[in-house]
Amino acid sequence: MKKWMLLFVMASFIAASLSLVGCGGSKQEAVPSVKQESVADLFAKGKNIPGMSYDFVMTGKDSNMTGAMWISGKKMKSEMTIEKNKMMTIIDSDANVVYTYSQDQGVAFKMPINNTMKTADTPDRFTKDVDTGKVKILETTTYEGVKCKVVLIQDGDSKAQTKMWIREDYGVPIRVEVTDLGGEKTVMEYKNLKIGAQPANVFQLPAGVEVMDAGEMMKKASPQ
Repeated sequence: MKKWMLLFVMASFIAASLSLVGCGGSKQEAVPSVKQESVADLFAKGKNIPGMSYDFVMTGKDSNMTGAMWISGKKMKSEMTIEKNKMMTIIDSDANVVYTYSQDQGVAFKMPINNTMKTADTPDRFTKDVDTGKVKILETTTYEGVKCKVVLIQDGDSKAQTKMWIREDYGVPIRVEVTDLGGEKTVMEYKNLKIGAQPANVFQLPAGVEVMDAGEMMKKASPQ
């Protein structure tokens, strides 16, 4: 999106009690209003999360993808099935290394991380660097069993927009609908979301898998 907009509005109430005093007299006492949670406070819940895991489903005009993701600190693992072939990617930013594994080939390739590598579209990235004063709140609803704020981010007068279902407890979206300038829509769903640091063994390759150093292979293949 070229421009993100956010406006968060929550319902508030003021309760009053009325008691009779003396001969028909009355005294009205106002109960303090409940403090409203700001958009910045809601989105702040999604920052500095120690880790998470979830299943994802991406549906678009020309592509459909399903898989699972685990994130903990600077480590990330994704699993996807492409044409019945299970693919696994493990990124360890601390070690500056990425592993890719194909179940069909039974071999994993290791290479250093470079600046051109694109990380996964994790749900929390949609609420980062957003102007929290420029989004339209459509409704508060329950989506897949959890309470969410549905927000709309419109790109001016164009068809481009992003609609998100933001979990009120964690401040991250569990459904994102992105419509491009041509009106084509891509839907991303994040299911079975679990927040918290992930076990270290999650970010390990299957036991017995042969690991080939792709970086060294490319060095040997390049002309001297």
